[in-house]
Amino acid sequence: MARDIEGRKRAEEALRESEERFREIFGQNEDAIVLLRRENFDVLDANPAAERLFGFSRGELARLGPWSFIAPEEYNSFVRAVPPPGEAAVFHMDRLGNIRKSGEAIIVSIWGKTIRLRSEEVIYCSIRNITDRLRLEEEARNTQARLIHANKMTSLGVLVSGIAHEINNPNTFIQGNAGILEKIWLDVMPILARHREEGGCITLGGLPFEDIERIVPRLLLGLKEGSRRISAIVGNLKDFAREDKSAGRSAIDVNKIIRDAALILSHHIHRQTDAFQLRLDDTIPPAAGKAQQVEQVVINLIMNGLQSLSGRGAGLTVSSRLDRDAAAVVITVRDEGEGMSKEVLARLTEPFFTTKLERGGTGLGLSICASIIQEHNGSLQFESSPGAGTTATVTLPAAPAEGIR
Repeated sequence: MARDIEGRKRAEEALRESEERFREIFGQNEDAIVLLRRENFDVLDANPAAERLFGFSRGELARLGPWSFIAPEEYNSFVRAVPPPGEAAVFHMDRLGNIRKSGEAIIVSIWGKTIRLRSEEVIYCSIRNITDRLRLEEEARNTQARLIHANKMTSLGVLVSGIAHEINNPNTFIQGNAGILEKIWLDVMPILARHREEGGCITLGGLPFEDIERIVPRLLLGLKEGSRRISAIVGNLKDFAREDKSAGRSAIDVNKIIRDAALILSHHIHRQTDAFQLRLDDTIPPAAGKAQQVEQVVINLIMNGLQSLSGRGAGLTVSSRLDRDAAAVVITVRDEGEGMSKEVLARLTEPFFTTKLERGGTGLGLSICASIIQEHNGSLQFESSPGAGTTATVTLPAAPAEGIR
């Protein structure tokens, strides 16, 4: 009997030590651990890490249950993941939406198992907050996608000059042929007019001479004007793609830069809006800078504005003016688009930040624009609010009267 009593004491002591070790491991574990009653999912216990993770005390968790921190839309997923009664299988939920006491939404992963403590089935849940990890993984994926797209755009920039040259060759034929056709028409016109005066009936292309006399000069003018515009666009594209190797700044015509940018983007402008306006002050002085880089900024700002428009009735206005107090030339691009929140506005010029990744955005455009304007000793500022459009303001120092070296 004495040996039995001693053995029982040793067993009880070993059990107490085991329970103490379990409690120490339970309490010091960095992962949140929650024990649930299998039959009704009541919270039996929670370690300090769980209290820190969810913001509830152990008593609150015991009173409120797991539905206090599992997102409502995730209830059924969690219940289905738990093995049926009597099974001791391990279960894993890679992503489960949870909610902290503060209302903050988080994403957790859960490793769990149904175990038996004394005479009761208990669900052991080890919970790890993976919100930051998922955010970093998403940012890494987005950054990689943006870098790939940026590389594509770089390759496209290298091809622009060659493509422009290929377009220029047939356009040269168009220009030459249009001039020859105009001379032929001027020679033929008197002959046709005399024939008509003599009572002859003239029909060309199914049209009577009266209509031909009016229409052909317009067709020739349109042909020449269209060819001229092609030449201008090609020239601007070649200038835009050409590497700027100049070391210093010069006096630049801001209004010409804006008009050239609008000409390059004419297709996009006509496709996006019926309310595009240029309001340029022809009395402003030259600005100090590099024309190609400033044009890059203007093109980017116009494109961003166009992409924010919700319909063809929404407008976009580009204006220029002189700020006499600051001795600076100011370019303003104002759109009637969807606008931006304060949070987006605060990150607008961060490298690789974009709200238009699905539309080909790289998050590099405005960051590069801000760098260019900063190098010009100027400023780039944005004003916006949701539904109220966006105003981008570029300020460049005016060129000194004696010029720039």
